[in-house]
Amino acid sequence: MKKTLLLLLALPVLLFTSCSGDDDSAPPVETTSLYGTWDLDYFVQNGSVTENIDCSNQITYVFTNAKTYTKTTFAGEGSTNCSVAVIVNGTWENLGDNQFKLTPNGSSTNQTLNINFQDLNKKFSIIFSGNYTEVYAKRN
Repeated sequence: MKKTLLLLLALPVLLFTSCSGDDDSAPPVETTSLYGTWDLDYFVQNGSVTENIDCSNQITYVFTNAKTYTKTTFAGEGSTNCSVAVIVNGTWENLGDNQFKLTPNGSSTNQTLNINFQDLNKKFSIIFSGNYTEVYAKRN
């Protein structure tokens, strides 16, 4: 009887010590891997790889740990002397399974990107359709 009573008293202690409510635990790896500045490295369209990115195709993303992002597109001739064409600021959210939701500031529409990390998280790819993929390289 004493053993049963002792076991019943110990059970709640074991349950409370084995479960943890860490709300401020480290974010998932794919989230922390996203932080930083990313430049379009190359893209694949209809099976053809384009590695020499000219001004009209240059794109830079900056993702912060405050869950904000900036997307900058460029314009110009060739691949030098590019000028900023459009800057979009907004917030991002990790939806899990490599899905990230980007919502531009002041907009009710958002974009969900399937981001797949590569090369020890130094690159990621976004597949926009079966025939178009962008690959980004981490700058910092």
